[in-house]
Amino acid sequence: MEENLKRNIVNKIFDMQETEICHNPYDHEQRKLFSIESGDLRQLRRCQKEKYEGRLGRVADEDLRNDKNIAIIVITLASRAAIRGGISPELAFTMADNYICDIERQKDKKVIAKKAEEYEEEFARQVMEAKKSPETNHYVEKAKDYIYKHLHNVDIHRVWEETGINGDYLCRLFQKYEGCSVEEYIRKEKIKQAKELLQYSNYRIQEISEYLSFSNQSSFTKCFKLETGMTPKEFRKSCFKQTR
Repeated sequence: MEENLKRNIVNKIFDMQETEICHNPYDHEQRKLFSIESGDLRQLRRCQKEKYEGRLGRVADEDLRNDKNIAIIVITLASRAAIRGGISPELAFTMADNYICDIERQKDKKVIAKKAEEYEEEFARQVMEAKKSPETNHYVEKAKDYIYKHLHNVDIHRVWEETGINGDYLCRLFQKYEGCSVEEYIRKEKIKQAKELLQYSNYRIQEISEYLSFSNQSSFTKCFKLETGMTPKEFRKSCFKQTR
């Protein structure tokens, strides 16, 4: 270890001992992470409100940068706890990436702290949803993970190859554990992503249809209405009204 770094660590420890101000308790951090891993939103919120001696560490010289770095650490730890709790690693990493980008855009220290807690809660919420289906199957989960990563151009035959089992058997497993066929599951996931793109992006409906590999916009509209009861245009309009 570099000599200057060693010296800094020793000095920091000495300062903390002199002032009797230490880091936040390790057991408090572990309780929060276990709450996320368990999908226990109520317990997590209790942990967030706990008062304790000590303070969060100093990880940057400038105040705003320090708060952002701490929020990034909180999000990263929460994402790993959520993975241990059963959510897809790809989903957890994507959530963390987006949350960190949002933190980087912030300029207010209070907003940063509030968002870090909200993102912890969202990870716990995702675990809670994942645990609602206690029965899982290795092949189904492997297929779902592949579908999630390749949703925009997913090929059913590649899904079969990825799991290493034949299509008929995989379809029976999906019917048992997901209540639908593989094709139906893919369609539902595509519509779920389409809803997010319609609500949070400026992409045209035609572009979303093409991105998700629907044969044409008419087919996309038909599938979307079947899942949501609305056309893509109607859905986007309803989202716009809610945010006004």
